[in-house]
Amino acid sequence: MIRKRLFQVLRSGLLLLCIGILYSIFLQWTGIGLICPVYFLTGLKCPGCGVSHMCIALMQFDFVTAFQANPVLLLLSPVLAVVGLQYLMHYIKTGRWQMRPVQNYILWFCIAVFILYGIGRNLTSLPIK
Repeated sequence: MIRKRLFQVLRSGLLLLCIGILYSIFLQWTGIGLICPVYFLTGLKCPGCGVSHMCIALMQFDFVTAFQANPVLLLLSPVLAVVGLQYLMHYIKTGRWQMRPVQNYILWFCIAVFILYGIGRNLTSLPIK
């Protein structure tokens, strides 16, 4: 049963990786990317704006550009990766999708940081009259 869950997680991860690579190739060839619905509707940048540019910059090992695209996500990515890997390992071992309390606290902290970042990035870009 563990092997089946491991295979399921690896297959899903590989599928997401392939979709990401195909999207980045499409974006680099055409220059057509996904439009942030928050930015499109309000003109305000959400905490996730710049993720595509950040990922493409990281694929080219351009850490400065990646940081400029979305510094908070870049800095929190290792933390989110560790929490996500622990979550997946727990699922593979037990078959249950369940987070430990410390993982929940870390995720809530990250959500709060993203919200504050989203507010701050828009306050600094608003025209002052």
